[in-house]
Amino acid sequence: MARIRNFTPGPVEVSEKVLAAQYGSQGLHVGPEFSQAYVRATRNLQPVFGTDGYVAIVPGCGTLANEMAVRALLDEGQTALILDAGYFSNVLRKSVEGCGGIAVLLPVEPGRPADPDQLRSALGQQQIDLVCFTHVETSTGLLNPVEALAKVASEAGVPVLVDSVSGLGTAASHMDDWGVTIMTSGSQKGLGSVPGLGLVAVSDAAWPRIAQKKSPRGGFTDIRRWKEQLEAAPDWHPSLTTMPVGVVHALDVALLEMQTEGLETRYARHEDARAFLCDAMEGVGLELQIEEGSRSPGVTGVKTSGAFRSSDLVRYLIEYHQIRIAGGFGANKEEVFRVAHMGDNACRAALRPVIAGVKAFLD
Repeated sequence: MARIRNFTPGPVEVSEKVLAAQYGSQGLHVGPEFSQAYVRATRNLQPVFGTDGYVAIVPGCGTLANEMAVRALLDEGQTALILDAGYFSNVLRKSVEGCGGIAVLLPVEPGRPADPDQLRSALGQQQIDLVCFTHVETSTGLLNPVEALAKVASEAGVPVLVDSVSGLGTAASHMDDWGVTIMTSGSQKGLGSVPGLGLVAVSDAAWPRIAQKKSPRGGFTDIRRWKEQLEAAPDWHPSLTTMPVGVVHALDVALLEMQTEGLETRYARHEDARAFLCDAMEGVGLELQIEEGSRSPGVTGVKTSGAFRSSDLVRYLIEYHQIRIAGGFGANKEEVFRVAHMGDNACRAALRPVIAGVKAFLD
């Protein structure tokens, strides 16, 4: 059977070196070899997040990372305002409610980014204890203006949680400079690694707030315990629990590859890939889901405009072109298809077969 190349928004294609690191000989989650890789990965994640603060690498996913972040900042009965830009904004809602918080959704106009003025107005109308939103909304390809939104929340004295599961590694992040309290991500998207890890970056300014929390923090989900473990045994047992060792080594290699490429070069490559794909889709008469200026560098949503079902295109590309893309979400499932241009796929050479396949389908 022919190999199918993934252009889905996670998991993404990864380099041979990353795969080799994952599938090497089984190692222990304690001892110098693992500890060096784990600690090095946490440090190499700091400039990607744009923070001098602590970064936790935990077994799991971005959703778990979000729940850990919510548990760190929000007491039971407190209110989180969530900027509702799509499916994964509602995943944030479930994390808030699952931790005993009250979730208030602030709708974001379809196709457009969240409005800082709208956020400012909402914060002036009721007591809000936490603001949450996605850096990139994976379900649509929307890139939110994190800096402007975080500034509004900071002016109101409200901490900010940013879900950057689809943003990190594809779009610049400067969480310390932007005033972001906590930012989360996962290993399997813009970082160019394999699934299995959740990431939680905590600004130095967050710790007094975390210390004030009164309701239960959980055991595994208590971000303080992860930080304490790393500080207590960085050379032997830096993680709180047994880790997927191969996945940590894969992330370590992926971050070293990013370091070699350079972050600014990497971001420019993703932006060029986005422009190349968007121009091609508009060139064949298709409409893009997000307005220009707010399109993610890592994933693009394209409307079918009722001309075909996205699932038919997805099947066609798999069967005839050995390419896997993604459909839409929810009510728009058949009205949108999504192409990810992350990691090794963020280049024109990788995207040309996708564009050719879409053209052949339309013909």
